[in-house]
Amino acid sequence: MLRSVDDLRLAVAGPLEDRCGPQARMLTVELHGKEVRGLAICPGRVVKYVLDARQRRFRTIDMLRITKANRKPAA
Repeated sequence: MLRSVDDLRLAVAGPLEDRCGPQARMLTVELHGKEVRGLAICPGRVVKYVLDARQRRFRTIDMLRITKANRKPAA
């Protein structure tokens, strides 16, 4: 099982780059039983990620997304 922080970061780095691109940066990495969880910042968004260490399944959930305004000013 993954134990050191460096091992956790290496396990997450590849799937995170595949999902969010080469500019993605990990903010946190934590081991919760058989899962590695944490936050990452990608261009225009902050995501929560979950890596299932057994099945090597990687999921991301958008926590914050920066979008452009599409409304015109009222006045």
